[in-house]
Amino acid sequence: MNRLTIGVGLVWVFAAAPAGLFAQFNAGAGGLGASARPNLSAADPRARRAWREQAVARAGPAARDFVEAMGDDAVAAVFACSPPAAAKLAEFYASGGLGRLPRPADLLRAVAQPGAGDDVCLWAMQHAGELEDADAFEAYVESPLEYALGLKPLAAGAAEARARRLNPVAAAPPAAPAALALPPVSTNELILLGCGVLILIALWVYRRRQKQLQP
Repeated sequence: MNRLTIGVGLVWVFAAAPAGLFAQFNAGAGGLGASARPNLSAADPRARRAWREQAVARAGPAARDFVEAMGDDAVAAVFACSPPAAAKLAEFYASGGLGRLPRPADLLRAVAQPGAGDDVCLWAMQHAGELEDADAFEAYVESPLEYALGLKPLAAGAAEARARRLNPVAAAPPAAPAALALPPVSTNELILLGCGVLILIALWVYRRRQKQLQP
Protein backbone atom coordinates (compact mmCIF):
# COMPACT_ATOMS: atom_id res chain seq x y z
CA MET A 1 0.00 0.00 0.00
CA ASN A 2 2.80 2.39 0.89
CA ARG A 3 4.60 1.66 -2.36
CA LEU A 4 1.42 2.29 -4.31
CA THR A 5 0.88 5.58 -2.51
CA ILE A 6 4.47 6.70 -3.17
CA GLY A 7 4.20 5.70 -6.82
CA VAL A 8 0.96 7.60 -7.30
CA GLY A 9 2.48 10.61 -5.56
CA LEU A 10 5.51 10.64 -7.85
CA VAL A 11 3.32 10.38 -10.93
CA TRP A 12 1.26 13.31 -9.69
CA VAL A 13 4.35 15.43 -9.00
CA PHE A 14 5.80 14.90 -12.49
CA ALA A 15 2.44 15.44 -14.13
CA ALA A 16 1.77 18.63 -12.22
CA ALA A 17 5.28 20.06 -12.56
CA PRO A 18 5.35 23.09 -14.89
CA ALA A 19 6.99 22.64 -18.26
CA GLY A 20 9.38 25.47 -17.42
CA LEU A 21 10.95 23.32 -14.69
CA PHE A 22 12.21 20.82 -17.29
CA ALA A 23 12.84 23.50 -19.93
CA GLN A 24 15.59 24.93 -17.74
CA PHE A 25 17.88 22.09 -18.80
CA ASN A 26 19.00 21.32 -22.33
CA ALA A 27 20.79 17.99 -22.25
CA GLY A 28 21.51 17.89 -25.96
CA ALA A 29 23.17 21.28 -26.03
CA GLY A 30 24.78 21.09 -22.60
CA GLY A 31 23.60 24.49 -21.37
CA LEU A 32 20.52 25.94 -19.78
CA GLY A 33 17.21 25.80 -21.57
CA ALA A 34 15.81 28.87 -23.31
CA SER A 35 13.53 29.75 -20.38
CA ALA A 36 16.46 29.90 -17.94
CA ARG A 37 18.86 31.89 -20.09
CA PRO A 38 19.36 35.63 -19.62
CA ASN A 39 17.21 37.92 -21.75
CA LEU A 40 19.97 40.44 -22.37
CA SER A 41 18.04 42.47 -24.92
CA ALA A 42 15.48 43.46 -22.28
CA ALA A 43 17.85 43.73 -19.31
CA ASP A 44 18.89 47.00 -17.70
CA PRO A 45 22.60 47.74 -17.15
CA ARG A 46 22.61 46.39 -13.57
CA ALA A 47 21.02 43.13 -14.67
CA ARG A 48 23.50 42.77 -17.53
CA ARG A 49 26.40 43.29 -15.12
CA ALA A 50 24.94 40.63 -12.83
CA TRP A 51 24.66 38.21 -15.76
CA ARG A 52 28.29 38.86 -16.67
CA GLU A 53 29.36 38.02 -13.16
CA GLN A 54 27.33 34.81 -13.27
CA ALA A 55 28.87 33.94 -16.64
CA VAL A 56 32.37 34.31 -15.17
CA ALA A 57 31.35 32.14 -12.22
CA ARG A 58 30.00 29.52 -14.62
CA ALA A 59 33.02 29.42 -16.96
CA GLY A 60 35.69 30.07 -14.30
CA PRO A 61 37.80 33.08 -13.27
CA ALA A 62 39.94 32.74 -16.41
CA ALA A 63 36.88 33.70 -18.46
CA ARG A 64 36.86 37.26 -17.10
CA ASP A 65 38.69 38.81 -20.07
CA PHE A 66 36.60 36.83 -22.53
CA VAL A 67 33.29 37.91 -21.00
CA GLU A 68 34.28 41.56 -20.63
CA ALA A 69 35.71 41.82 -24.16
CA MET A 70 32.93 40.02 -26.02
CA GLY A 71 30.13 41.32 -23.81
CA ASP A 72 26.58 40.08 -24.10
CA ASP A 73 27.42 37.66 -26.93
CA ALA A 74 29.90 35.92 -24.65
CA VAL A 75 27.36 35.76 -21.81
CA ALA A 76 24.73 34.19 -24.08
CA ALA A 77 27.24 31.63 -25.39
CA VAL A 78 28.43 30.72 -21.88
CA PHE A 79 24.91 30.01 -20.65
CA ALA A 80 24.14 28.01 -23.79
CA CYS A 81 27.05 25.64 -22.99
CA SER A 82 27.91 23.35 -20.13
CA PRO A 83 30.48 24.79 -17.69
CA PRO A 84 33.35 22.66 -19.12
CA ALA A 85 32.57 23.73 -22.69
CA ALA A 86 32.21 27.36 -21.59
CA ALA A 87 35.65 27.17 -19.93
CA LYS A 88 37.14 25.75 -23.15
CA LEU A 89 35.54 28.59 -25.11
CA ALA A 90 37.20 31.12 -22.79
CA GLU A 91 40.53 29.34 -23.28
CA PHE A 92 39.96 29.44 -27.04
CA TYR A 93 39.54 33.21 -26.78
CA ALA A 94 42.63 33.61 -24.60
CA SER A 95 44.75 31.63 -27.06
CA GLY A 96 43.77 33.96 -29.90
CA GLY A 97 41.84 31.28 -31.76
CA LEU A 98 38.51 33.11 -31.57
CA GLY A 99 40.08 36.33 -32.83
CA ARG A 100 41.41 34.62 -35.95
CA LEU A 101 37.90 33.82 -37.15
CA PRO A 102 36.28 36.22 -39.63
CA ARG A 103 33.51 37.37 -37.25
CA PRO A 104 33.98 36.10 -33.68
CA ALA A 105 30.74 37.59 -32.39
CA ASP A 106 28.75 35.71 -35.04
CA LEU A 107 30.21 32.42 -33.84
CA LEU A 108 29.14 33.22 -30.28
CA ARG A 109 25.63 34.00 -31.52
CA ALA A 110 25.58 30.67 -33.37
CA VAL A 111 26.60 28.88 -30.16
CA ALA A 112 23.82 30.69 -28.29
CA GLN A 113 21.11 29.53 -30.70
CA PRO A 114 18.49 27.22 -29.15
CA GLY A 115 19.73 23.64 -29.25
CA ALA A 116 23.27 24.58 -30.33
CA GLY A 117 25.46 24.92 -27.22
CA ASP A 118 28.19 22.34 -26.70
CA ASP A 119 27.80 20.65 -30.09
CA VAL A 120 28.32 23.86 -32.05
CA CYS A 121 30.94 25.26 -29.68
CA LEU A 122 33.19 22.19 -29.46
CA TRP A 123 32.98 21.43 -33.18
CA ALA A 124 33.97 25.00 -34.04
CA MET A 125 37.02 24.86 -31.79
CA GLN A 126 38.06 21.48 -33.20
CA HIS A 127 37.78 22.81 -36.76
CA ALA A 128 39.00 26.35 -36.10
CA GLY A 129 41.57 26.18 -38.89
CA GLU A 130 38.88 25.41 -41.45
CA LEU A 131 36.63 28.15 -40.12
CA GLU A 132 39.30 30.77 -40.68
CA ASP A 133 38.22 30.62 -44.32
CA ALA A 134 35.52 33.26 -44.79
CA ASP A 135 33.26 31.09 -46.95
CA ALA A 136 33.49 28.10 -44.63
CA PHE A 137 32.77 30.35 -41.66
CA GLU A 138 29.76 31.89 -43.43
CA ALA A 139 28.32 28.46 -44.13
CA TYR A 140 28.88 27.28 -40.56
CA VAL A 141 27.26 30.20 -38.74
CA GLU A 142 24.32 30.11 -41.16
CA SER A 143 23.38 26.54 -40.18
CA PRO A 144 25.83 25.31 -37.52
CA LEU A 145 24.11 22.11 -36.42
CA GLU A 146 24.13 20.70 -39.95
CA TYR A 147 27.93 20.61 -39.80
CA ALA A 148 28.37 19.97 -36.07
CA LEU A 149 26.17 16.87 -36.29
CA GLY A 150 27.79 15.63 -39.49
CA LEU A 151 24.74 16.13 -41.69
CA LYS A 152 26.68 18.06 -44.32
CA PRO A 153 30.41 18.43 -45.15
CA LEU A 154 31.77 21.88 -44.39
CA ALA A 155 33.55 21.88 -47.77
CA ALA A 156 30.21 21.60 -49.54
CA GLY A 157 28.73 24.47 -47.56
CA ALA A 158 31.82 26.59 -48.18
CA ALA A 159 31.56 25.95 -51.93
CA GLU A 160 27.92 27.09 -51.90
CA ALA A 161 28.77 30.21 -49.92
CA ARG A 162 31.64 30.98 -52.29
CA ALA A 163 29.36 30.60 -55.31
CA ARG A 164 26.84 33.01 -53.78
CA ARG A 165 29.59 35.51 -53.01
CA LEU A 166 31.14 35.39 -56.48
CA ASN A 167 27.86 35.40 -58.35
CA PRO A 168 25.33 37.29 -56.22
CA VAL A 169 22.99 37.85 -59.19
CA ALA A 170 22.50 34.12 -59.74
CA ALA A 171 22.02 33.53 -56.03
CA ALA A 172 19.45 36.29 -55.66
CA PRO A 173 15.76 35.42 -56.10
CA PRO A 174 14.30 36.34 -59.48
CA ALA A 175 13.02 39.88 -59.62
CA ALA A 176 9.31 40.44 -59.97
CA PRO A 177 8.21 41.56 -63.44
CA ALA A 178 7.93 45.31 -63.75
CA ALA A 179 4.42 46.69 -63.87
CA LEU A 180 3.26 48.13 -67.20
CA ALA A 181 3.75 51.89 -67.02
CA LEU A 182 0.90 53.83 -68.64
CA PRO A 183 1.46 57.35 -69.95
CA PRO A 184 -0.05 60.10 -67.79
CA VAL A 185 -3.40 61.53 -68.90
CA SER A 186 -4.11 65.26 -68.53
CA THR A 187 -7.41 66.83 -67.50
CA ASN A 188 -8.06 68.20 -70.98
CA GLU A 189 -7.58 64.76 -72.49
CA LEU A 190 -10.06 63.30 -70.02
CA ILE A 191 -12.61 65.99 -70.96
CA LEU A 192 -12.18 65.28 -74.66
CA LEU A 193 -12.51 61.56 -74.04
CA GLY A 194 -15.73 62.12 -72.10
CA CYS A 195 -17.15 64.33 -74.84
CA GLY A 196 -16.33 61.73 -77.44
CA VAL A 197 -18.12 59.03 -75.47
CA LEU A 198 -21.19 61.26 -75.09
CA ILE A 199 -21.22 61.99 -78.83
CA LEU A 200 -21.08 58.30 -79.67
CA ILE A 201 -23.96 57.58 -77.29
CA ALA A 202 -26.00 60.42 -78.80
CA LEU A 203 -25.41 59.10 -82.35
CA TRP A 204 -26.43 55.60 -81.30
CA VAL A 205 -29.67 56.91 -79.70
CA TYR A 206 -30.42 59.08 -82.79
CA ARG A 207 -29.99 56.20 -85.23
CA ARG A 208 -32.14 53.91 -83.11
CA ARG A 209 -34.96 56.45 -83.07
CA GLN A 210 -34.67 56.97 -86.83
CA LYS A 211 -35.11 53.26 -87.39
CA GLN A 212 -38.16 53.21 -85.12
CA LEU A 213 -39.80 56.12 -87.08
CA GLN A 214 -39.36 54.43 -90.45
CA PRO A 215 -42.57 52.73 -91.75
